[in-house]
Amino acid sequence: MTAPGREPASRAGYDAVVVGAGIAGLVAASELERRGRSVLVLEHNHQAGGLMSGIHRRGFYFDVGCQSFEGMGIVFPLLDQYGLSDLARFRRARYRLVMPGLDADVESLPQIRRAFQQAYPESAEGFGRVFALHERTSALIQRLFTPARVPYVEDESALALPRWISRALGGPGWASPAAAVQRVADLRTLLLDDFRPWYERQLPPSGARDLLSRCGYTGMNVFVASAFWHLWAHDYWYPEGGLQPWLDRWVARLEERGVRFLFKRTVTALEKAGDEVRAVLTHKGERFAARQVVYCGDYRQAVHGLVGAERYDRRELDRLDRARHSDAMVSVYLGLDLPAAALREQLRTSHVFYFPSFDCQTTLDPRDPDAHRKAFLEVTAHGIADPVPGARSAVVLQAFTRHDWQGGWGTGLTGDPARERATPPRTPAYRRLKREVADQLLASFERLVPGAGARVVYRDVGTPASTVRFTRNAFGGTCGFELNWRNFPFVNPLAHVATPLDNLHLAGHFTVWPGAVPTAALSGKIAALHADRGLAAGRRAHRRPGGRGEGRRAMVDAASGG
Repeated sequence: MTAPGREPASRAGYDAVVVGAGIAGLVAASELERRGRSVLVLEHNHQAGGLMSGIHRRGFYFDVGCQSFEGMGIVFPLLDQYGLSDLARFRRARYRLVMPGLDADVESLPQIRRAFQQAYPESAEGFGRVFALHERTSALIQRLFTPARVPYVEDESALALPRWISRALGGPGWASPAAAVQRVADLRTLLLDDFRPWYERQLPPSGARDLLSRCGYTGMNVFVASAFWHLWAHDYWYPEGGLQPWLDRWVARLEERGVRFLFKRTVTALEKAGDEVRAVLTHKGERFAARQVVYCGDYRQAVHGLVGAERYDRRELDRLDRARHSDAMVSVYLGLDLPAAALREQLRTSHVFYFPSFDCQTTLDPRDPDAHRKAFLEVTAHGIADPVPGARSAVVLQAFTRHDWQGGWGTGLTGDPARERATPPRTPAYRRLKREVADQLLASFERLVPGAGARVVYRDVGTPASTVRFTRNAFGGTCGFELNWRNFPFVNPLAHVATPLDNLHLAGHFTVWPGAVPTAALSGKIAALHADRGLAAGRRAHRRPGGRGEGRRAMVDAASGG
């Protein structure tokens, strides 16, 4: 990877500067490089990945945020387009559900429906209704989310989105009047209803209903809740060896092709002339000239801190500032002196959703120091699926939380980088709260894997404040804005790219709904297409000679101190 350092100055600058090296930024850089553009990528953290990053600690590897990802007919076709499919071998990431009365691997929707009906026979009819909708959602996803149909994956025309919407509204669902009525009802339910009241309507009162209606992303609509079942059964993936090694190879491949990466670079300002960006400024006092800029960071930080709120309509700002952000998570990273083969016997799958009791819920009282005792866990141990299991095991425990719990986890900050420039401090109170929550989540894990606590040889904790520190995502959110269509502050759900500055384009999980790895990746391509069109139209255009991998890389105007 490119070492930090001062770059030689040049009046030419770069065709494009990409801010942020998460999945959106990597896709944007790949798309622009494929089109022969000179590209500089600036990343706040010391490595690429954003919420998909990973860490190596004392011989253990941990994915710190995302533990696997969904493809949705987007990610793998993009890798093919960019000649990056050889960077990793991907395997399916399997799921298991453990709750009072139920212990089942998720193999298919009909299979998991039967498992629920057998575990809770008094709710069998209700689960029939619930999974009937999940199966219709799965069929809809499989019909719509193919590379040839998802807008901009292969079809880059202006009509791609209208065509995709017409397919969503059409298809076999209109074969008869009864089917048409069902399709209309489904679409209304999927997009406009929240998952909690929907589950409460479908199922009779029970502990199982409580878990399904109270555990999951806050406020997500029925489409997202239903789509998760499809994804758990069919479409979660993991690169062998870990997410970070895969992303590091991605960066190295782009560097071989002439893309420039600079890490530990926080963008603090944009140098503007009228309605154009002339240069990107960093906290080190560097000035990077750019003809086009793709920004893939926190959306509100871009609006308030870089573009300038005065350039936006008051109503736009109000909608943006009212929009709720997705839930944050706390992660406990455990290194166990336990052979992976032995752990596999107890976990069975790489991912386990563990609900210790029917009292589990996502909602927590930020004033309650014991709030995480009611959390359900996602337990991840990808090493148990390795062809040659290791002598030790790395396990990640994750639970929903809030940044404002206990005064911002003892930091005293709100976690909003659009308002606060301070780096979250690691206060004594912060460290104490991390230890206490780790103890609580480990105690829950020991109910699933008895004796695990005695095998811990390494432990660390990632909090919402950690997410803010390393990614600058407001409040430590994990999916951009809340996964509720009505909460999304923009009309277009597929990449709200445009800004008041002609050559600044936004990407990342805040610009798409629902925010997720594949949609964030797609937003990176869409923003890159906009930037490329700006260059092709001659807006301060400059094309690198020779296309991919050829010619000298344009030097950057990096006059330290301005």
